[in-house]
Amino acid sequence: MDRQLFPKELNGKSADEKIKYFKNLTIAHPKLMAAFKGFKEKISVADNNEILLVFGPSGVGKSTLFNKIITYYNELYMEEMLMDKGLIPIVGEEAVAPDDGRFDWKDFYIRALTSLNEPLINYKINIDANKGLIPSEKGKSAYRRAMENALVYRKPIAFLIDEAQHISRISKGKSLRNQMDTLKSLASKSRVPFVLFGTYEILKFRNLSGQLIRRGIDIHLPRYKLEIKEDRDAFQSVLWTFQRHLPFYEEPKLVENWEYFYIHSIGCIGNLKIWLNRTVEYSLMDNYHKKTLDLNDFKKFEMSVDKIEKMADETIEMEKQIAEEKVCEIKERISRKLGWGINQYEENSLTSKPYKTKIKVGERKPNRDQIGIEEFKNEKTNL
Repeated sequence: MDRQLFPKELNGKSADEKIKYFKNLTIAHPKLMAAFKGFKEKISVADNNEILLVFGPSGVGKSTLFNKIITYYNELYMEEMLMDKGLIPIVGEEAVAPDDGRFDWKDFYIRALTSLNEPLINYKINIDANKGLIPSEKGKSAYRRAMENALVYRKPIAFLIDEAQHISRISKGKSLRNQMDTLKSLASKSRVPFVLFGTYEILKFRNLSGQLIRRGIDIHLPRYKLEIKEDRDAFQSVLWTFQRHLPFYEEPKLVENWEYFYIHSIGCIGNLKIWLNRTVEYSLMDNYHKKTLDLNDFKKFEMSVDKIEKMADETIEMEKQIAEEKVCEIKERISRKLGWGINQYEENSLTSKPYKTKIKVGERKPNRDQIGIEEFKNEKTNL
């Protein structure tokens, strides 16, 4: 019991409170923190009209990173917001999956305007009617102009779009470039960098034109790989931390079966957390007095082997393509240093194969727990 990390008073709380506690738990694991650090570094040097990509496999934790970034910048700019009631330091909105196979830009603009206006309703800020947040016209272009104006006045450092792969969902192949042109135009008019969070599917935007997205400023949030020792250790450490936060009287033995949890999450922490959340919720609602969890409890909610294989195949294929791209970038840098073939690799990048279509997923509140890899290693030696 002493090793458990959840608050002791939680033992006397209701099942709903225990479930809420665990669902809100996020772990500041190494790959998440590396991506978070990378975002802070790259957004600080991004041009005002730049488009950045944050990508990774489905279920890796991109939505958790998305929320962490928004929380961080809202806290960082708290004093400035108190002085400037119109300031919104950072804006985030989800690109909702289309119902009819074509991304709905009007719906996106309306949702974005809600995100930009909502925190300021109580301040009743007066804005010139011609440049107001909510347009009188009902056309898509009117909502777009309102969004551009709102971004100018709210002065965010960036506009984040979660599940951005949905923007690529179109009914006509020729309009994929139009989708990217729309985003570029929004960034250019508002002078605000746009950051797309999504699966590997969003990488096809990068291949449309070398001028749309600057390579090297992207952020890759990868899974933990079984063949890399540091990744194995980190995954086990994350699992160990979750194990100690599970709100049961006796600590379940997750780490003893870490290979099982790795395989059924393919090394993605988002997949792992959703799986644990479902198991905890079902187990506590089914039997509030349940003392602990065993492997059979988790097997009820594990991903099927067919789905695991499909996700693994898609992820590994994309990882190979990204690795090949990095080799090309290194060769391009070398050719530039030697003063030869300056345009050769740029031309190759524009005619490279498009990325294959992929899939989607995963999230707690601002409080995050460091996972303590060294502490975990010491604990392992005593088991």
